[in-house]
Amino acid sequence: MPVEHQGCWIEGVDRVYSSSDKAPVWGHNLLSSGLVRLGEPPYPLSLEGFPSAAMASEPYAYRTPGQALLQSVKVVTEAGYDLKGVVFDNQFAGQVHLAGLCAQNVPFVARARLNQKVEVELEGEARRLSIRELGEQYPPGKARYYKRFGWYAKRLRVTLADLGSLDVLLVWLPHQEGALLSTLPTGVQEVIAAWKARWDLERVHRLLKQNLGLCKCLCRSYAAQLKHADLTLTALLCIRKQKQLSPALSWRKAQLLSAQSLRRQLLTGLSA
Repeated sequence: MPVEHQGCWIEGVDRVYSSSDKAPVWGHNLLSSGLVRLGEPPYPLSLEGFPSAAMASEPYAYRTPGQALLQSVKVVTEAGYDLKGVVFDNQFAGQVHLAGLCAQNVPFVARARLNQKVEVELEGEARRLSIRELGEQYPPGKARYYKRFGWYAKRLRVTLADLGSLDVLLVWLPHQEGALLSTLPTGVQEVIAAWKARWDLERVHRLLKQNLGLCKCLCRSYAAQLKHADLTLTALLCIRKQKQLSPALSWRKAQLLSAQSLRRQLLTGLSA
């Protein structure tokens, strides 16, 4: 998740691509991870520093997106969670890292690159095609429409070099095409639901940026910027707790009560 640079002389900034601005901006990249249960609000786990190769240092080593993904999965599984699957975007989906998930017996749903080559059997003949070329064989008229999601989708069994057999789900959203790679042992609708659950975390990102001041920290050190990101997560979880205790509370009122509660805890700790 890109966090636009605010203020002068802040450490560790680089040109990072912002999807909301449709352009690179000066800022930090943060690696966001969270637990999602279908039908429930996502539980954000962490916002980690994710420096580029140019900005990396000994305390904050450079990692590829795939390496960061495998480390996050390892932390969650070692904490005792029974992961039903992992959902991630295509910058994390290198074949080496997909193989790492398969080796850990962790199912996944990942957005595929349309130029990725796969082996597939069509009309009794084994062929090697890009996923985009494969999609041309199954346009919306040859795919099933899923009214629940408003998507056309077609699932095919394919083979990826060095990875083996898995599903590719060709999808057609309004005005665009896409594809998902999946090893989830479920039906098509469950795979789509798992993928769409990822967007719940995007709404969390919007709250962190627009309501909880993730972009407002003017501390110069990179360590302080990362600590500020942790504090915004703490604030979000405190507000949710207030909302759970009193569902009728407005978001703004829950924010105010959470701030008062945290302030009392801080002053009590200082006086002790």
